[in-house]
Amino acid sequence: MTNGTKPVRVVAVTQSDPFFTARFFEAFLEERSSDRLDLVEIVLLRNFNESKPALVRRLFQLYGPVDFMRLLGRYVTAAVSDRVGRPRSVEAIAARYGVPVVRLSTINDASYLRTLTARGVDVLLSVAAPEIFRRPALTAVPHVLNVHSGKLPLYRGMMPTFWALQNGDARVVVTVHEMVERLDAGRLIAEFPVDVAVADSAFAVAERAKMVAGREVARLLAAIGTPHWPEPRPIPATREQYHGFPTRRDARRLQASGRRLL
Repeated sequence: MTNGTKPVRVVAVTQSDPFFTARFFEAFLEERSSDRLDLVEIVLLRNFNESKPALVRRLFQLYGPVDFMRLLGRYVTAAVSDRVGRPRSVEAIAARYGVPVVRLSTINDASYLRTLTARGVDVLLSVAAPEIFRRPALTAVPHVLNVHSGKLPLYRGMMPTFWALQNGDARVVVTVHEMVERLDAGRLIAEFPVDVAVADSAFAVAERAKMVAGREVARLLAAIGTPHWPEPRPIPATREQYHGFPTRRDARRLQASGRRLL
């Protein structure tokens, strides 16, 4: 809590995804104590900051025809679940908990950022937000944090769980760090390990990482303004790598190692 009596007020910035980010918010809202943590609203940006046709092409190229159709089946199942009262999407999960959802074209909207200060928001939280936060966004509230499903600086960039599996890691690490204009480069707040089983698919690992993140981040943010809030520390000065979105060739290499995509 910010002053010992008021709940920490959080605005989360993410994208509409029924698979991974939805699992984060499901775990986050289940774990959240409403008297200590207030999720003011969820801001939805465009998925991967690109058009739907471009996103479909990107996913088809990654998964190939067979797994892409399986992924599409999961998407349809999630959409049907939303309609019959079993929330799977970010929007439906937010509605179940009474959390408003706002759609923006950019988080760097000056008029929107001014409302955060006016409403006394304490934390701007990026959860797979598909956009770089510029300086006005980074200074709009006291804490601007990112939840990253990879150990830093080794797995900067996109789909860190995929690249950790590609490297044969026995676990992945969820990192919470301060945001700066450089991608995945701010000071570390906390790390949470997520074990990986031999039989886990890449999809299952990414999903589990988001669930662990949601639960642990809810606990972490409730400590803001208390002696339990961690002291930020620099990212280790070790070998860093920036990873882009994996290609079909990368996917085949992962499959050749015995790991399934789905």
